[in-house]
Amino acid sequence: MTSSETLEVAFVSDGTSGATVWDINNGTMLRTYRHTGSIGQNCMSLLANDYLIGADKGPLIQTWPINSQERSHQVRMLCGGKINSLAASPDGLYIAVAISEKLQVWMACSGRLLTTVSRHFQPITIIKWSPDGSYLVTGGEDGLVCVWSLAKLVNTSRSSMPQIFFSGDQTDQSAPNYIFSDHSVRITGIYIGNCTRCIRIFTTSVDKTCKIYDLSTGIMLLSIAFDIIPSSLTVDSVETAAYIGTTAGPIRSFDLTSPPRTRECYISDKESGIKFIGHTKAVTALSVSLFGDTLVSGSTDCTIRTWHVASRQCLRTIQLKEPVMNMILTLIPRQLNANELEPSIILRSFKKTEELENDNVVEAYCYNDLFEEEYDTLGYKEDASMHEDLEKIKTINAKMYEFALHSILKESEPNLKEDIDISSFSMVDLEFDGEKNELSNDDETTEHSTTPKKKKRGRRKSKKNVDDANISNIYKYS
Repeated sequence: MTSSETLEVAFVSDGTSGATVWDINNGTMLRTYRHTGSIGQNCMSLLANDYLIGADKGPLIQTWPINSQERSHQVRMLCGGKINSLAASPDGLYIAVAISEKLQVWMACSGRLLTTVSRHFQPITIIKWSPDGSYLVTGGEDGLVCVWSLAKLVNTSRSSMPQIFFSGDQTDQSAPNYIFSDHSVRITGIYIGNCTRCIRIFTTSVDKTCKIYDLSTGIMLLSIAFDIIPSSLTVDSVETAAYIGTTAGPIRSFDLTSPPRTRECYISDKESGIKFIGHTKAVTALSVSLFGDTLVSGSTDCTIRTWHVASRQCLRTIQLKEPVMNMILTLIPRQLNANELEPSIILRSFKKTEELENDNVVEAYCYNDLFEEEYDTLGYKEDASMHEDLEKIKTINAKMYEFALHSILKESEPNLKEDIDISSFSMVDLEFDGEKNELSNDDETTEHSTTPKKKKRGRRKSKKNVDDANISNIYKYS
């Protein structure tokens, strides 16, 4: 299969510097993103398929344009501490960052820190967004799973926000919607379903359990216990099967279409007949293809494997130099091989402090804000041409006013010709010129030809007398 026929690609980061893009069908490396350090686990994300962001367990988030192997030095995303985990929202507008046990939400288009909340007692290890971007789910070393509403997080960063009261109890709006404390130790995997009727949350922990929750009610639907520690988790797009990677290497599958009758069940190594055997060490990343027929896994044994789900056979093995830390399976970005990047989002450097601005101010960005001012010359040309037209109209109006003023005051003709260039006037100006000539001709006749007017009047009178005489003669003959 050629690169033009590639439908899905895998963004992979291992223990070496930077990240790479792989074609999972033929095992070809399509692009490399250079970096001096290795990206930490759960610290890599795609920003609206325009940028790749990652953190190397430091306070700085590295940014790569999707079509370039070099980092972007125009944007500096510096957080206030060591980053444990990060994730960008599906629309690319927000970036969630975990610093120790605190959760920060940044706005990518303005670089503002919207809020900082803390409900975990130990560092946060993983952050996941819901497919619609309305919820965040965090898991930590303390075994807690917190479900946050983005609307509350964005609107509770101001101290002037009112409190909500339910049946006499005071509830903080910055608190998460749900806090699941069913796990006892570190959370290793979180998956949020995409079903519109009943959104389910899948979690795995070092306590050898996998739990399923209902997001709308916060009720635990099912708890599955294993005899081995699960290290990663994923679910297919239609949520018919869950795949759990283990620390020993085999990948187990659980059928969601026929769950047990009880809320708790135990699956041993002998009872679990559906396995994907090939990895020799812990599986750190799992993803299912769009059509659900292919499973892609990354492990600390420095390999990426592609599996056929129906037959559980390994289709391809990609050998890497270092253990796989992160893997994102997605549709091939449209601008992956573009010469020039045309971003669909605005990206700004993070501001150092949280600004206290007016709550009633709403920031709005349009598509033209994606480009630099030096390239946006169309609007400048339109403004310049309009300015020139206005200046011409002002000049013509000034000349017309001067012309009318001279005509009223009856100034001399030579001075009028010297002061005004009649060739610069339009058809309207020529009409005024014609009126001027008629006025000048009338003035000359009134000043120098008074006598002929009297003669005309006399002639008219004599003619009238002749007509009267003729009429009287007619009467006489009749």
